[in-house]
Amino acid sequence: MSDARWRAIFDAEPDAVLIVASDGTLREINPAGLALLEAERPETVIGTAVYAYVAPDRREAFRAFTERSCQGRKGSLALEMVGLKGTVRKLVWHAAPLRNEAKGQASLLVIAKDVTALREKEGDVRESRKMAAVGELAGGFAHDFNNFLNGIMGSLWMAATKLGPDHPAAPLIAAAGQTGRRAAELTRQLLSLGRRAREEARPVALHPIVEEVIGRLRRTLDPRIEVIVQADPDLWVVQASPGQAREALRNLCVNACDAMPQGGRLTVELRNVAAKTGEGRADECVRLTISDTGAGIGPESLPHIFEPFFTSRTGGERLGLGLTVVQTIVNRLGGTIRVESELGRGSRFIIEVPRRVEDQTVAEPAPRASMAVQGKGEVILVVDDEEILRTVARAALEQAGYAVLEARDGANAMEVYRRERARIAAVVTDMKMPGRSGLELLADLRKLDSNVRVVLCSGSLVDGDRVDIAQIGAKAFLPKPYSALDLARTVHQILGSP
Repeated sequence: MSDARWRAIFDAEPDAVLIVASDGTLREINPAGLALLEAERPETVIGTAVYAYVAPDRREAFRAFTERSCQGRKGSLALEMVGLKGTVRKLVWHAAPLRNEAKGQASLLVIAKDVTALREKEGDVRESRKMAAVGELAGGFAHDFNNFLNGIMGSLWMAATKLGPDHPAAPLIAAAGQTGRRAAELTRQLLSLGRRAREEARPVALHPIVEEVIGRLRRTLDPRIEVIVQADPDLWVVQASPGQAREALRNLCVNACDAMPQGGRLTVELRNVAAKTGEGRADECVRLTISDTGAGIGPESLPHIFEPFFTSRTGGERLGLGLTVVQTIVNRLGGTIRVESELGRGSRFIIEVPRRVEDQTVAEPAPRASMAVQGKGEVILVVDDEEILRTVARAALEQAGYAVLEARDGANAMEVYRRERARIAAVVTDMKMPGRSGLELLADLRKLDSNVRVVLCSGSLVDGDRVDIAQIGAKAFLPKPYSALDLARTVHQILGSP
């Protein structure tokens, strides 16, 4: 092979190619290698010891690898290297001896493949699996745990009611109740961590989330990609789930970077936007725009980019779910997403999320000494396999002015309902019970009476997301642990509904 052809191949190789002397001195390096070491000119690094760029804990392994390779033994080595600007990258080195070097000096031809992004993705997969395992574990005990909490907190409420606010034990009971509520919140957080429950939306500033995601992305980004973040100084707040906002932003930025394999510019903009609607009112939102200077998307692909598993790329490097997830998240936020793209001119994804108006904040209800809801003696059938929960529900409903019948499971509930159907105004049932579940009981009750009013309760927290309450004929869903006031209010509401 001629020197000119060798040089052309050497310079065009997308992986880092280095010629390394047996003593570890760098003799030659291609442009990809310069980018890896964060050097602008070959003169900056040629003649220096490669060991200096290797992470300290891998230097001995690197020395041994170099010696073996010079002896003609093939192999590879995983290590970390630190560039001149401090960027740490994970690499896999492959080396082969060059035996016909000038001046008789032995050296190695090294191809260093940057696997930082791959290892990051593998880490994300491991983290996802770990969180899924946490979710399975949390989902398995959440129902029973929240049942226990419901019994404990309900018993505390009954004790507080009987003792009154002036009793010496009242502060202790109140503290125990507060601890119970914190335990319930901890269960919700654990389920959210395992992605078994939806993260609650709350007022969110998007700029810090953008900086966090971009900061993490920079650690694995191709150094040839320039990142620009621009934001209005007084950016409005939106109502969103921080975790979902991060996920959507990360998906879009990763897609943009993948579209620029030879480098380019990634721009993330956050702007306040106020437009007049047809009725003349202001429609205020925060606009997030993510632009790249990549290959762009062809007109035949553009209508399909949000479809599950669709990808405009070849090679199958991605499953094509990223944009589907982004669209789903944006829809949940009440926002819109659109894309502008031309082949050879890059792409722009534009997301608009409604501004959260501060005066719409709902204040926490003040504690009430007595029930605000008062029944008129209507009969409520309470169905639960836990006796303590039936006792607590009975006490709460009776204090609110209702009469109560009890059933220990679905079969017992059907017996009671057939016998007392004319008297029963509503049914409050657990969803998970031995024998027939709450959903099966609801179906059985609706066969007897299509207008039956049923409240479904569950301690798993996610059952309310999995079923369409209106579609299956229930009137409400009440997550456990619930307070006496929550139960009384829910029953009052469904009795007042048609």
